Amino acid sequence: MEAGQGREPDHGVDILDSGEAGTRYLRGGGLRFLAYGGAVAASIAATPLLTRHLHAVEYGQYVTVTSLLLIVAALTEGGIANLGVREFSGGSERERNQLMGSLLGVRLALSLVGSCAAILFTALTGYPHVVVAGTAIASVVLVLANLQITLAVPLTAGLRLPWLAALDFVGPAVTAAGLILLVLVGASLLPFFAAGIVAYVVTVAITAALVRHEVSIRPSFALRRWVPLLSESAVFAAATALGAVYFQLVVIAMSLIADGQAVGIFSLAFRILSVVNGIPLLLIGSAFPILLRAARDDRNRLRYAIQRLLEGNLLLGGWFSLLVITTAPFAVRVMGGGGYAGSAVVLRILGAGVPATFLAAVFAFALLALGMYRSLIAINAGMVVLAVALCGTLIPSHGAHGAAISTLSLELVLAGAYAAALFRAHPELRPALGVPLRMIVALAVAYAIALVAPLSSLLAAAVGTAVLAAAVVALRAVPRELIEALRRTQISDAR
Repeated sequence: MEAGQGREPDHGVDILDSGEAGTRYLRGGGLRFLAYGGAVAASIAATPLLTRHLHAVEYGQYVTVTSLLLIVAALTEGGIANLGVREFSGGSERERNQLMGSLLGVRLALSLVGSCAAILFTALTGYPHVVVAGTAIASVVLVLANLQITLAVPLTAGLRLPWLAALDFVGPAVTAAGLILLVLVGASLLPFFAAGIVAYVVTVAITAALVRHEVSIRPSFALRRWVPLLSESAVFAAATALGAVYFQLVVIAMSLIADGQAVGIFSLAFRILSVVNGIPLLLIGSAFPILLRAARDDRNRLRYAIQRLLEGNLLLGGWFSLLVITTAPFAVRVMGGGGYAGSAVVLRILGAGVPATFLAAVFAFALLALGMYRSLIAINAGMVVLAVALCGTLIPSHGAHGAAISTLSLELVLAGAYAAALFRAHPELRPALGVPLRMIVALAVAYAIALVAPLSSLLAAAVGTAVLAAAVVALRAVPRELIEALRRTQISDAR
């Protein structure tokens, strides 16, 4: 980590106006990606033990509670983190202190209200007692996680991404360790919902220590300061939360409509895919301060940033989709064993939507940076309606496969709707298609060879990756910033 990075509030914010913002994002984003990979590795170590210990029905219940609380987190988040980053990036020291106090107070209050609503929902809809009690226990994790995200606003606004990378790893790694310990001692389902409590106590403590010299970390419950914040965050909530809710709604619909075995089959594929789908939010979320400043001050810079983010996410999303589709049978065998027959097909269907997820993240944050909240609200509300319609139509007749088709359809529609809204309102931001088209050709070649050739899962993934790498180089489809960043790194290392 950079020297003195824990104590540079002014420099951290000013970096957004400098030519170093992009470089810091690439390096810090790379570190966050590596940290996320470490967190995924910890999860991979825990998941096979967890799925085999709980079996399909109880594992489905575990994922149902997780998905329900992710919906609550999205709704109660209210765009507070993104709103906080925006306001923190341009505020004075006094304004930042007042902002952080209000953000923390609002976040705690909304988290508690949302947790109570989740518990009430599980009780009224007839879920088993273990799901109701598990929701109550996991709500503690929700409150702590929301608190940590809010405390991290100064780190995000200042592009202090190495510290965020460390935090990205610590929470999941400690949670995975707790899950493994519970499996080893033969615990029943209920204690597993508490595995994240220790992890988020640790991350809250670390984050508070990092920012306490810059801003006040004492929650403010002054309602007069909450009113303008809540009024604006309500718009953010409608613009952002609904876009995250629909994906988790499929799991909840499965738990209410399908039998326990089908829920478990879908849940395993869903959790594997969720690991991949977290990557674009991580990377584009790290770039959000840059998009905000560019949207405010320099539309040419904003177009440039969107172009490069689209190129990078198309290539990365296409590659991850290739990996998910080719390795699905192997991944299901490793993560679930023989009790989840059918999850591989479900995972392959879900994997086809990964590129759309990566692109949708770019469009969504660009719309947020431009303040196009009404467009986001309309699109996301429509997605929730579409999710309910698709799930109600496909799940009763096709079970887990119907849920997967619903999810894939939603991802494709969402990416297209975001892109149409963005470029219809701001045609000057439309990207040049030369490099993206060459990437699509490279991806098509890699997919064709990896999926047609009679190869095992891992060998198909390796061959597809090698073909993709050769194709993007041959077609000159490698994003320019990536090459320049690698060159600078090599020069720095040589010195």
